Formats: sequence, structure tokens, C-alpha cells
Amino acid sequence: MTPFTAPSCIASVYKSLRSEQESQVQNQLQVESFLLRYYDTMYTVQVLVVVALCATRTFGAPQRPTGGSDKDAVITAQQLEVNFDGNYVNNFETSNGISHQESGQPKQVDNETPVVVQGADSYTAPDGQQVSITYIADENGYQPQGSHIPTAPPIPPEILRALEWNAAHPEEEDGGQGRPPPRG
Repeated sequence: MTPFTAPSCIASVYKSLRSEQESQVQNQLQVESFLLRYYDTMYTVQVLVVVALCATRTFGAPQRPTGGSDKDAVITAQQLEVNFDGNYVNNFETSNGISHQESGQPKQVDNETPVVVQGADSYTAPDGQQVSITYIADENGYQPQGSHIPTAPPIPPEILRALEWNAAHPEEEDGGQGRPPPRG
């Protein structure tokens, strides 16, 4: 009778299964190690992108002057009175030369009672020029006045003559087309 050899066969199968399992575990560990390095790298990249965006936003923003009277300005005088009848006064001055005066009172216009406001502001522009504005806000809208506010150029004489002619000669029966004045 031949001796039983099953244990050696089982041992070789066991060894091959064990080495295959070890190989799979090793492959799985390599994949997990790769994924961990990948996620660590992606996290680092995300953090760097966020830091770069924050730095760009901070350094790209307009910077206020660090010194000078504007930064350290304080209110030196202030008056604020609000009355029950709708009248008010709001005045203030600052240590860097800004001045604001404003008053308002209700005014009966048709069936409404809007508050009519008038006031003045003055300050020193960055180029050193003194800027003054006076204004009225009433039923005709906001009407500022100041030397620094641009004005429209004068109307050319040709256009002015045409406008005068149009006003003097209402539309005639020529299909709604008026004739311009003769030149010269």
C-alpha cells in the first residue's frame, strides 16, 4: 500500500493560497498607500489654492493710506436736531477740514408733504483743492451746485437758430417735416 500523501498536497495548496493572499494584501496596501498620498497631495493643493486666493484678494484690494489726517480725523463739532413737526438740522465738522451743514423742513406740494432739504458740504480734495457743494432737494429734484461739477457746453449757434425756428413755426401740413431756416 502506498503511503497517504494528502498532507503534502494540502500543504502545497495552502502555501500557494497563502502566498496569493499575501500578494493581494500587499497589492491592496500599495493601492491604499497610493490613495493616501494622493488625497494628502490633493488636500495640500487645495489649501495652497485657498491661501493663494486669499493672498491675491488681500494684496489686490485697494489700500487706504496708512498715514495722514484722514485716517486720524475726528468729529470736532456736531449738531443734530430732529423736531416732531418734521424740521431737522444736521451739521458736523471734522479735524481734517470736512464740513457738512444740512437742514430740512416739510413743504406742502399738491396733496403731499415732502421734506425739502438744503445744505452744503466742503472738503479738501487729494490734490489740495478746496471743494464746496451746495444743494437743494425739493419737488424739482436734487440740484447740486459747485465749481468742480462739470457743466454742459454751450449750444452751437446753428442748433440754437433751428430750435428758435421750430418754436416760431409750428408743424405745417408737409408730412410733419418742418423746414430749417436758410443758412447765412
